[in-house]
Amino acid sequence: STALKQGHITPTELCQKCLSLIKKTKFLNAYITVPEEVALKQAEESEKRYKKGHSLGDLDGIPVAVKDSFSTSGIETTCASNMLKGYVPPYNATVVQKLLDKGAVLMGKTNLDEFAMGSGSTDGVFGPVKNPWSYSKQYRGKRKQKAHGENEDSNWLITGGSSGGSAAAVAAFTCFVALGSDTGGSTRNPAAHCGVVGFKPSYGLVSHHGLIPLVNSMDVPGILTRCANDAAIVLGMLAGHDPRDSTTIQDPVKPFTLPTLADVNKLCIGIPKEYLAPELSSEVRSFWSKAANLFESEGAKVIEVSLPHTSYSIICYHVLCTSEVASNMARFDGLEYGHRCDINVSTEAMYAATRREVFNDVVRGRI
Repeated sequence: STALKQGHITPTELCQKCLSLIKKTKFLNAYITVPEEVALKQAEESEKRYKKGHSLGDLDGIPVAVKDSFSTSGIETTCASNMLKGYVPPYNATVVQKLLDKGAVLMGKTNLDEFAMGSGSTDGVFGPVKNPWSYSKQYRGKRKQKAHGENEDSNWLITGGSSGGSAAAVAAFTCFVALGSDTGGSTRNPAAHCGVVGFKPSYGLVSHHGLIPLVNSMDVPGILTRCANDAAIVLGMLAGHDPRDSTTIQDPVKPFTLPTLADVNKLCIGIPKEYLAPELSSEVRSFWSKAANLFESEGAKVIEVSLPHTSYSIICYHVLCTSEVASNMARFDGLEYGHRCDINVSTEAMYAATRREVFNDVVRGRI
């Protein structure tokens, strides 16, 4: 953003560099759709604003990517499923529109597990997403030491899921911000695998209007960036009430503001003792302690707390997940949009055959 404002690079040059990188890293399979003409047009419009001194802010001219489960006007949205092949939404998801309103340049729609059901980004119809770190010198060197004669093409790491395409896109420098969705870790998991920052906002802080639902009561648009400050900037732009999403916080008087370092000494941070499970690795436990110590050194109060019903949370998650998945998938019946089979014996037979033809084993299993 600073480079754009100071004229060291233009939005068009930046867009072209990212498009070039997308082509060079096509083997990662991070993107499903790349609307080059749309991206270049948006970059040109941004460039005109900069020349006139009318920048829209920190996101103006910044290349972004969006998980292919968010509706994008005029751009195919598939959820990595044959069910939605060819489906072009007539509107933008609220979070997508907010990014575009701030001048962001949409590089493309990213790959995922089919209908966001998975934790590896390996189960979409467009094939698995490959972790950019699979091709680092460090990893390749280790693999050569461990195993000789293996096929190089098979030596790749998963990105985690279900927002693996978005995480890989950020890690591979093909964009600077990417949107994922997070129900039970689908932004944070791939962020951890790919070495980027993944943030799930509190439910109701960011609108999920236009996000094709997995589990309505837990779905939240997630943010993927390369540093925490970038995630905070994007969150500040996305947060707020949306009249099209009744779950968003209805507080028009107090706009969302980012906390400052000075606010840390006003915090009381609880560490649930139930989360220090025996299975927790020593490395994770060490980083957890470092984070707690960092807060404490800045003046925050850190205390141990108890969440005694933690053991039931996984059960509750799976009950909610499977019941809402079954309900949400019912809309994909072959009648109104998406794939439709050729069987016309009866409505029920058409429903069943349509869904059998396009849903993979994971989706059918959850239903």
